Amino acid sequence: MTAIALRIEVVVLDIALAFDATYAPHAAVVMSSVAAQTPGPLRFWLVAGDDVAERTRVNLARAAGPEATVCFLTVDPPRMRLPGSRKPDLSYLSPAMYLRLLIPPALPPEVDRLLYLDSDVLCTGSLAQLRDVDLAGTPVGAVRDAFTRRLIDAGGLPGIYHSRDLDAQAPYFNSGVLLIDVPRWKELDVTGKALDYVARHAHESRFPDQDALNYAVYGNWTRLSKRWNHMMAWRLDPGIGGSLTDAAILHFAGPVKPWQPSFPMGAHRQLYWSHRRRTDPAGIRRR
Repeated sequence: MTAIALRIEVVVLDIALAFDATYAPHAAVVMSSVAAQTPGPLRFWLVAGDDVAERTRVNLARAAGPEATVCFLTVDPPRMRLPGSRKPDLSYLSPAMYLRLLIPPALPPEVDRLLYLDSDVLCTGSLAQLRDVDLAGTPVGAVRDAFTRRLIDAGGLPGIYHSRDLDAQAPYFNSGVLLIDVPRWKELDVTGKALDYVARHAHESRFPDQDALNYAVYGNWTRLSKRWNHMMAWRLDPGIGGSLTDAAILHFAGPVKPWQPSFPMGAHRQLYWSHRRRTDPAGIRRR
């Protein structure tokens, strides 16, 4: 009897992060938390701002451990001034938020699916299922925003009151976690449409890159479970009877982050600092 060897090919999970020097240590924490939870080959594509020092880049290359591949990606800067938000409570946002718009066109042809993660998330469960989520021909899968649920909310998507093509009651997604069909994104020129929207509405920017993406893929995105971008992480803290396992990605949207002294003590803060100690030993002394 002849033995037949079966070769099972595991598909790599491509993950992208974009950040400036301020958020670089937190990006390393994200990478560490993903690697701790997700089996199989991981490949990280990092878009680092010009202010990220070489020493920091070396640390980032090690953050996900020896089993992951880390590539630094160079993107073409847009030929326009990218505005910040006009909302005073969003002054903490960095211009690096726009880098996510530039990632898909800069990727090599072999990358057909990409998971983009903000640098203020923590992975608390395996992301392996995202390799197989059916995006049904749409360029993006995303989670509906927990706080701005419709295009009309928070003052309304800039331009919505002058458009006959946008339903004000349509759902609005958060751009902190994006599952991207890269060929479809390129085919539909999502980057170009988003940047064009930014240029036209720079004077009334609200959630700049997020508004632009919601406009660029309006009516053509796949809604994902909040498990993949849980924006109300406080509800999952074991201290109040919750469970971190009820989400795979926790997103600390807003001005108060787990690394800040004002962030409440609890499981989330402990999880952040456990990964921070591993990826940035010097950072723990600044705690």
